[in-house]
Amino acid sequence: MAHKILIAYATAGSGHRKAAEALVHAAAGQGVSVGLVDIVEHMPWLGRKMYSDGYMLLISQCTPLWGLLYWLTDIPGLRLLNVHMRRFVDGLVCRRFIRYLLRERPDVVIATQFLASELVTIAKIKYGMKTRLVTVVTDFGVHNFWINQGTDLYCVAADATKKILIRKGVAPDCVAVTGIPLDKKFTVPLDRRAVMAKWRLDPERFTALVVTGGVGIGPIEEVVRQLKDETQLLVVCGTNERLRRKLAAEDHPNVRVFGFVDFMHELMSAADVIVTKAGGLTVTESLTKHLCCVFFYIIPGQEERNAKTITQHEAGFFEHTARRVARRIRQLKADPQLLASCRAHARDLARPSSCQDILKQALSF
Repeated sequence: MAHKILIAYATAGSGHRKAAEALVHAAAGQGVSVGLVDIVEHMPWLGRKMYSDGYMLLISQCTPLWGLLYWLTDIPGLRLLNVHMRRFVDGLVCRRFIRYLLRERPDVVIATQFLASELVTIAKIKYGMKTRLVTVVTDFGVHNFWINQGTDLYCVAADATKKILIRKGVAPDCVAVTGIPLDKKFTVPLDRRAVMAKWRLDPERFTALVVTGGVGIGPIEEVVRQLKDETQLLVVCGTNERLRRKLAAEDHPNVRVFGFVDFMHELMSAADVIVTKAGGLTVTESLTKHLCCVFFYIIPGQEERNAKTITQHEAGFFEHTARRVARRIRQLKADPQLLASCRAHARDLARPSSCQDILKQALSF
């Protein structure tokens, strides 16, 4: 008998949604029917604004405050208090989603965001809903919020992530190292010269892809200013239209400027190196494309652990200023052996079959 499967996420940045959609597409490719739901759409209007917009405001304008909140809520001694407070607040704000779960009664829920796991846990513990909950952690680190009593299996990015969960009290046999879900298009090799021709790029020039994240944050202008005379730059500004217009107006021959794109896999195939913030999905896509990562902006908390994992495995570097980013790019450009080594380490960390492995784990009961 076919299982009724629901993939749940919450819109707070784009990574959780992209991971959920990648799983939906992978399931469809296997002939498996799944449902997809955004928890935020089941919140009252004020709750939606506070959850999604509040998060974006914190990470873009109040990063020190976000870092403090992340640290305070991850203190081991406060975990039990956090659980009870969160469960009470989430149960009030997200009652519609809990009613939706109880009405739908899925056999399996795959959650790509911690709030989704929390709400399924409430439905299981408080209302007796019988479902298998698979929590897919979309960063290389694990905040306490990801850990829920109702989770039957955690799917994680790397061995280092599994060790963190075990240290936090999760049983080893409840954790599977699968990688973070990513769209199939990132796993398909592309001919670099063909991509270069499509975007009218010089295949003989060292090329750096500069990615700002969905909201377009970080010292992008200074990075471009430092490198535009010596490196072919592909700059993706996301939803930061002001930045896109400003860089496009400069019309520098070595700089191609993009807004929000759905062909990141092509730009990654054209690049020798990626300059980016350390979001879990961007890192995963970069590793799958065997790109050396140079991190120039890190959101305190989850992205710190992402960057630390990549740098510890010698698949990338973290540089604190635009000037140091430029110096690192010049070094990689001048030292093909160092670049090749970095890209080889990225390849070793990549898990291109993550979606298939997660679905297999989710349905193996």
